[in-house]
Parts: sequence; C-alpha cells; structure tokens
Amino acid sequence: MAETGEPTYDYVCFGDLAYEFDFSDLKEAEQKIKRKLKYYGLGKYDQERIEYVRKLKNDLFREIGLQSKSKFFNPSKSNFAEFTDFDSEKMKKDYLDRYDKISDSDMSRILNFAIYLYHMR
Repeated sequence: MAETGEPTYDYVCFGDLAYEFDFSDLKEAEQKIKRKLKYYGLGKYDQERIEYVRKLKNDLFREIGLQSKSKFFNPSKSNFAEFTDFDSEKMKKDYLDRYDKISDSDMSRILNFAIYLYHMR
C-alpha cells in the first residue's frame, strides 16, 4: 500500500505502534518512535501523545478484529478481504469524534493502514 504525503508526528507513531501487541516490548517500539521523530524532525518525544495514539491503535485493532460484527463492516461480494469491507468514511467520522487531537488527513491515512494491516493481510 503506497504511502502518500509527508510524515507527521501521529502517523509516524502509529506506523510503529501498529505492530505492537500485548507480548511486544513497549520500550523497543518507543525507541523506534524516538529515532523516527528525530530523523524526520517532527519534534520531541511526548509520552502522553504516544499513549493517545496507542489507545487509538488498540481501539482500531479491536474494532477491525470484530470483522463482520463490527458496526463499520460492509461486506463486499468478493470471496477475499477487500478494503471496502469497512466503511472508512463512517469510521473516520466516528474516530475523529473520539480522537479529536488527530487531524483529518492523519486519521484517513491511519484508517487506511489499519484496515490494510488488520483486515487484508
């Protein structure tokens, strides 16, 4: 899946947190985030902001993991997982209401990545 746009603080954080699971080493993920933030010149590491993005990641992982039981699930006619199996516009509106510190464009990118990673792969 092609990434578009410039790296942003929240998207860079989500990119590393997306692969973090209960058995993961949290410190390792946080070290990767620190390196990327410094590399892209996106500002200082903010633990509160990381926890905010981590909470979003956990919510998306749970919701997408529900598959057909998700309120956003809209099955396609295909026998294979499709990006359109989830109503991304409805998801974006709902998650922007809950996570108002995330920008509209970042939320779109985060949702696209989450649907791809947690549903299509």
